[in-house]
Amino acid sequence: MILARAPLRISIGGGGTDMPAYYKLGGTIFSSMAINKYVYVASNIRFFNKILIRYSKNELVNSVNGVEHPIIRKTLEKYLPNCNDLELTTIADVPSGTGLGSSGSFGVALQIVLRVLTKKNISKEILAEESTQIEMVELGRPIGLQDQYIASYGGLTEFTVNEEGKVTVDKKNILQDVRDLIANNLILIYVGSIRDSSILLAKQQEEMIEATSSNDRVFDDIVKMGRDTMNYLVNGDLKSYAGLMHEYWLIKRERQKDQTPKSIDDLYNYLFQKNLIYGGKLVGAGGGGFLLIATNDRPSIQNFLKSKKLKYLDFILDEEGAKLLSK
Repeated sequence: MILARAPLRISIGGGGTDMPAYYKLGGTIFSSMAINKYVYVASNIRFFNKILIRYSKNELVNSVNGVEHPIIRKTLEKYLPNCNDLELTTIADVPSGTGLGSSGSFGVALQIVLRVLTKKNISKEILAEESTQIEMVELGRPIGLQDQYIASYGGLTEFTVNEEGKVTVDKKNILQDVRDLIANNLILIYVGSIRDSSILLAKQQEEMIEATSSNDRVFDDIVKMGRDTMNYLVNGDLKSYAGLMHEYWLIKRERQKDQTPKSIDDLYNYLFQKNLIYGGKLVGAGGGGFLLIATNDRPSIQNFLKSKKLKYLDFILDEEGAKLLSK
């Protein structure tokens, strides 16, 4: 059996500018943090001549062409187009559709398994490039580069992209104090599954095109704000990091005011006005999922969330990225 995993992520800065609609006009810089919540993919050769696939549903099919799951089908077509005796199973620490980049993580972990099975290179660069190619180009999904690249490389990482989509990776050297800050002062609050992210991302692409045609510099400002946010976090400046995160959330909330439920705004406003948090934002495309908050009063936040029966997620930084666990 071959077993691989890839981490989920939290976007730090430059959110949305990792999409071709923006970076093809002059490049971009975005940053992201991998966390110790994972998508696992396992494969085995079956005794019987049928393909068995297990994820949120089960598929038992005669050939690759019969596979319903689009990422699995496209990846199998690339590496094992004629197989009929494969078993694939995926397990995730957090459900999909919650804004933590699970689709990208799944694609990367699947790449590892199938590339090992076919004796191909599993460098982090190749994993990121190939999984992005399948989802962005071959499946035509309105996605960016962030999810696949942070799932591959892990860590607290800044990515620079040129107009051709070439990515340069700057994985930060994180001090123990910053690791402790991430573990002790950042919390993910579950606020409900997001809407179809492809719909939200397609709308975001339209906004970028419209902003560019009208010479609106809002996304340029987001890139600069993202770089500053990353620098504050890397240097362990919690208040400044959270302050810019709060500023970004206000901008994003205004752009997506018809997509973010009032209950999320009410929760965030209450926590902020009661000085329980320094700042926060919705993670992912928007509309739901997880609310990331920065606090210096963890016990009070936890007691409040428990009293409201709100699920939350503790996490630490994942520094390994995508990994082969066994073969």
